[in-house]
Amino acid sequence: MVYKILVADDEPTMRRLMAVLLKRHNHEVIEASTGEDCLALAIEHQPDIILLDVIMPGVDGFETLRRLRANRETEDIPVIFLSAKGEVSDRVEGLRLGADDYVTKPAEPAELLARIDSVILRSRREARRSKGYVFGLLGAKGGVGKTTTLANLAVHFQQAGRSPLLVDMNLAFGNLAAHFGLDANRCSIANLTVIAPADLDLHQVQQVILEHSSGVRLIASPPNVPTWASYSADLLRTVVEQCAYSARYVFLDLPKDPDLLGAISEQISGLILVLGSEPSSLRVGEEIAKYLGNLGLHDRLSAILVHRAASEYQLVDAGTIAERLGCLVLGTIPFKPDIYMRAEYDQSPVLLKAGTGADNIIFEKIGTRLLNYVETLEQFQKQKVYGNRRLV
Repeated sequence: MVYKILVADDEPTMRRLMAVLLKRHNHEVIEASTGEDCLALAIEHQPDIILLDVIMPGVDGFETLRRLRANRETEDIPVIFLSAKGEVSDRVEGLRLGADDYVTKPAEPAELLARIDSVILRSRREARRSKGYVFGLLGAKGGVGKTTTLANLAVHFQQAGRSPLLVDMNLAFGNLAAHFGLDANRCSIANLTVIAPADLDLHQVQQVILEHSSGVRLIASPPNVPTWASYSADLLRTVVEQCAYSARYVFLDLPKDPDLLGAISEQISGLILVLGSEPSSLRVGEEIAKYLGNLGLHDRLSAILVHRAASEYQLVDAGTIAERLGCLVLGTIPFKPDIYMRAEYDQSPVLLKAGTGADNIIFEKIGTRLLNYVETLEQFQKQKVYGNRRLV
């Protein structure tokens, strides 16, 4: 196997020796001379593994690992300490902080390569069984821009190295694939209906994933009504669950279907309601928020405001939505009909086009707020569970 390996060591000679050894086995090598550089390069390049020295000026290896594990962008990257500090106390401290292995310098090349293989394979097995976040996007009304918003949010996540998976949960006539110019006739979510829910596994779900040239992966809705397809609540739950095992971030394009929402409610990490700036959109949004409250999902609800009209016709703002729906507004997408209509015609999301700096910033803020919001909810749930356990 060929890996992308980040080597963090303050000694140029050691970095050079490691680079020669690793490149001889066709691995890609990224070099960092400080702990700060290691953190920045890990976020930027998302290496398969990090070889980290303990003794470095400024931020040492132990503190670097603490920061890597505290950052959601780097917390799952395998780390092997490669250090001249070989005392038992040092090895114990490194493993206690979350290192995947600890190798003492000078390392035998064959053993080091074998340890790299072992750690990466083990981490990938664990990642395959680790559930990701599942975000569902709902439109307050038709034509509000839900699918366009989802497509661009997914592109932002992809460009940020988060590798999202999109799933069109419209069980017929969905158009998420069309936003990326992908052909849904070849395979779609309907292909999974021929498999019993108890037999549906990760491999079978991955067989129906389409991949765009940008790297965005997608499970499409069937472009017609397949008479042979029959969707059960168990099947839909299993599909979403297996998708959560195959990607860290899953985005569902959801229809306003109460039965479907009820079926997958336990799988949802967060629900994003996309509203327009017209009063009718707000009224429908209020009713949806009430229904989600009945399902126990209101605490996972957030909203995005999409302006679909010129400023003089924008009758609803983010503050009104937050007050009337009782939820966080992740962001506002401005009125740019020429850009978004052109992107839809070209079957390529706006964020994949040149000169979209302002749009990138908008979706970056939305993505950051979304992840922060879900992390806050997770911490709240953990504290609640812990509190309940203490009372038992």
